[in-house]
Amino acid sequence: MKTDGTIIGDITRRTTIYRVFPRNRFFELFDEKKNALVWPTMWEDPFENFILRSPVRTAAGETGEFAFHEDVYGQCWTLKKRSDAMWRIYSPRTDAVRVRTTVGRLIDSLCAANKGVTNDSCFIGKVDYPPDFKLQKFARTVFKDGLTAEAVARSLLKKRDPFEHEAEVRLIYFEEQNKKHDGGVYKYALDPHAAFDQFMIDPRMSYNKFCTFKDEIVARTSIDEARIKRSLLYKPPEGFVVEVP
Repeated sequence: MKTDGTIIGDITRRTTIYRVFPRNRFFELFDEKKNALVWPTMWEDPFENFILRSPVRTAAGETGEFAFHEDVYGQCWTLKKRSDAMWRIYSPRTDAVRVRTTVGRLIDSLCAANKGVTNDSCFIGKVDYPPDFKLQKFARTVFKDGLTAEAVARSLLKKRDPFEHEAEVRLIYFEEQNKKHDGGVYKYALDPHAAFDQFMIDPRMSYNKFCTFKDEIVARTSIDEARIKRSLLYKPPEGFVVEVP
């Protein structure tokens, strides 16, 4: 059932998205049945959350900083169905699992976990990767209509163009209750069986290790084994033949 939540950018509820979970984090997801969002300052790019961390100058010339930059939590997903870079970045030990869901299922899970909580806001949006001069213009205009929750979410949907290959979609939670979550991590209840419909194992894992890992996943999570796949990213195309004169 659809719940309240805001979708930003050129995506819809039916858009398919993916996320690579390291082995330990994958099993933790099923053991705890909780999804985890973190402060954007914990993301690897030092310029993440750059707008909320930057100095503020008002129209009256007063300067200061945003007081709520630690009230925002996010989680990164990707539109990329096949990506060598995503596996190499997020599966350094070649034992990670990529899960598949849709924009609608993911935002609904976050909103459902916060039903009845006033003033909290749930967003999911597609990241844009403009050049630096456009980022500067965006920083001057993003809050032109006020410091709204949606404007805060939009401020996290811009990233420098060298990262365009990531094709990110971000799940964003804006905590307006002045609550502090341990270690900058916000967790909410999520049923991974309902939220995710496919589980893909790192393509660099040997076939024998894949079979063993697949059996372990089935035993520990009760996932239907038909939903567990081995990525064939590096498999040559079927029937590929080079013709010479």
